[in-house]
Amino acid sequence: MSKRSTQIFIFLVSLVVLSCGSEASKSAISAFDVNAQASNLKPGDTLCIADGLYENVMLEINSIGTRNEPIVICAQTPGSVVLTGNSSMNISGEYVIISGLHFDNGFAEKSVISFRSKKGGSLARNSRVTSCAITNFSNPDRIHSDHWIEIYGRENRFDHNHIGTKWNLGATMVMRLGDSSSTDNRNSIDSNYFGPKPRLGSNGGETLRIGSSANSLKKGGAQVISNYFDRCSGEVEVLSIKSSENTIANNVFYECEGVLALRHGNNNYIGGNAFIGNRKSETGGLRVINAGHTVENNLFYGITGKRFFAALAVMNGVPNSAINRYHQVADVKLMNNTWVDCDRISFSVGADNERTAAPIRTQFSGNEVFYKDASKQPFFFDANQSITFSDNKTNSEAELNGFVKTDYVGLSVATIDSITALASFTGPLWLDRGDLESVLPPSNKRIAVNQTNISTVLNDLTGGDTLVFTTQTPLTIEAPIRIQHDVTFTTEGEGYAVIQPGDGFKGALLQIEAGINLSMDGIWLKGRNGVHNSPYGLQAKAPMLEHYNLRIDDCRFSDFKESRYAAIHAEKGTFADTMILTNCWFKDFSGYGIALNSENDDRGRYNAEYITISGCTFVDMMGSAIDIYRGGNDESTLGPFVTIEDCDFINICNRELGTAVRMIGVQWSRIGDCRFVDSGKSGRAVWFEDPAWADIEIKDLRLSNSGRIQTFYPRRVDRTSLDYSDITVDRTQLKEWTL
Repeated sequence: MSKRSTQIFIFLVSLVVLSCGSEASKSAISAFDVNAQASNLKPGDTLCIADGLYENVMLEINSIGTRNEPIVICAQTPGSVVLTGNSSMNISGEYVIISGLHFDNGFAEKSVISFRSKKGGSLARNSRVTSCAITNFSNPDRIHSDHWIEIYGRENRFDHNHIGTKWNLGATMVMRLGDSSSTDNRNSIDSNYFGPKPRLGSNGGETLRIGSSANSLKKGGAQVISNYFDRCSGEVEVLSIKSSENTIANNVFYECEGVLALRHGNNNYIGGNAFIGNRKSETGGLRVINAGHTVENNLFYGITGKRFFAALAVMNGVPNSAINRYHQVADVKLMNNTWVDCDRISFSVGADNERTAAPIRTQFSGNEVFYKDASKQPFFFDANQSITFSDNKTNSEAELNGFVKTDYVGLSVATIDSITALASFTGPLWLDRGDLESVLPPSNKRIAVNQTNISTVLNDLTGGDTLVFTTQTPLTIEAPIRIQHDVTFTTEGEGYAVIQPGDGFKGALLQIEAGINLSMDGIWLKGRNGVHNSPYGLQAKAPMLEHYNLRIDDCRFSDFKESRYAAIHAEKGTFADTMILTNCWFKDFSGYGIALNSENDDRGRYNAEYITISGCTFVDMMGSAIDIYRGGNDESTLGPFVTIEDCDFINICNRELGTAVRMIGVQWSRIGDCRFVDSGKSGRAVWFEDPAWADIEIKDLRLSNSGRIQTFYPRRVDRTSLDYSDITVDRTQLKEWTL
């Protein structure tokens, strides 16, 4: 690669560890006494916090230092002052340095660290938070929205900190630009490590946001430099810029399923950043909106995303746009950047009946675009636009104006490793990230379960246990089986192990109450036992923080006898990363088979990311066999991803306007090789209400005396592959199930 290209990998870091001197250490005080002393500190003073574990500490620091004699408040030993429970820190005043604190194992009422007083009347200025960490500090309710770090004021610095995984709703870190005291602020966010962030299944999963739409045309003046964003995939926007004249330079975005988004605001500078996708699915690069930006000397490697997640997505705007929509791209310079083995460089992204204003007066010059497969078409244009191409290089065989052909330039393993290694220059020196990522090995115990020991076994579960149920005698339970650890349910002997409700039963037979992995095979969840009923076979219960995973093979679900009952149900506020059901039977319901439809407030949220239903049979249901809901028009997420294949639907939802399979707002789906018999006769066999950008494929279906396939965009359905011939079902094989 050229000398110019390699320069983007250089981090501008200053590794500084502030610790209390020996005299200050001797007089270290409790964290509970900091507030009382902080207001009396004079310029040049150092306040040392004694090592220890402190619960429910709300630090309120309003001290006044000077440029040459700042006030320092630090841990006696960096990292050994641990603030837990409902702890938080508010900083106001001037020239204050906070160092070495670790917020761990708790959650704050509002924010963990805020650069303003608790009541909001006073903002910080020329103050610094360095060498601190926040870990395991998510609100236990995943749909509770908050922020871990809020930066207000001017000329503040947040550097060399570790920001761990935030699971609940709300951007992890925000910089506020509400008034003149926070605009043109020259605040610096540098040399921080932002840890992995899983998909949220909702808008509001940004890792860092600078500004807001309402204030986006004001000058931010912030600097985001030399940070490491490690697998930050909460939503489409990893770093969301919503203000003007900011500098985003020398950062690494490593395997992030999202982009650096110039969402609102003008004249931002994006330079020297590295976007490393490594060909991981749905990794993203840079999204450009608004005017006057300069984008130069950035590297994009192995980025696979398309549309909003593309390696480069230059968007269409809305004519005369409201401030919170999409302003037209204009006068943008895209210069001297390098794209290696990326799938999409796209212009006029998002073009639709509203976004009709194509980019204008935009330069694409001095760039290098290389592919392992030279036959690949590197550029995608969705509408007319005014883009000037000049002095670019590519090895693509496509004829492209403004490009000259050159040999393929790849990146060596050593180069990628050197970029990955830059993570070690971020965050606090005292923190070993390997310790944070260590997990306990699974127990791998096999425990035989029966009527007499079930309660004791459930109380003693540890992660990784396997519960072995007998197939000879049904297990009648008086209360739900609460699943709070990774566990496998399996059977011993021929047939199925029946779990059914007993006298006075309330709730679901199985309740998932934490972010766990549950596997099941050979289990029969029976919703009715004489006069005793369970509304759900398996239910994900809120509040839930971390994602759960569900794998069910060769199981049966039957006899859920009320209209709102379901075999599998997810409450609002729960989220499955992966849900796989294979070779299962669902029979004799008044309600639903699989109901992932609780996030119905039309904000773009949903209950599961990856859903695969394969080789399953659904028989005799008054409600829908499968109901998956993602409402609203929000474009910040990728999912749900739904695959339904080789399934049978027999006598399903024949009520007036009924639907056998209902999919609302699903963004990626494949439905194929399925059979519908006497299903949705007075309505629909399959109903898709799908956004224009969705990737949907419906083909190879047999429909015998069943309803129509309805989609908003008819092209989704391969009509030539549909078979309407009669199917004869041997009902004698469906009437009775035996142990």
